[in-house]
Amino acid sequence: MYSQQIFASNKNALVEIFEAISQFPELIMIKSGDYTVDAHSLIGVFSLDITKPMELITERRPDDSFMASISKFIPARAVS
Repeated sequence: MYSQQIFASNKNALVEIFEAISQFPELIMIKSGDYTVDAHSLIGVFSLDITKPMELITERRPDDSFMASISKFIPARAVS
């Protein structure tokens, strides 16, 4: 299991996250507070509370192309 903190400043950023993730077919979840949603579900992604920290969860470490597609949503302090 791999997790990465992500950040969306507004609902438009949630759409961008959804669009970036939709290019990758593997199981990807986003957790915000007590809720975990399928990252491929637009309704699920829009139900997230962007005022709370969000965590992207995958079964294994994503490849470089995936990380590049979500890089602008990774808080600077979380980048290793």
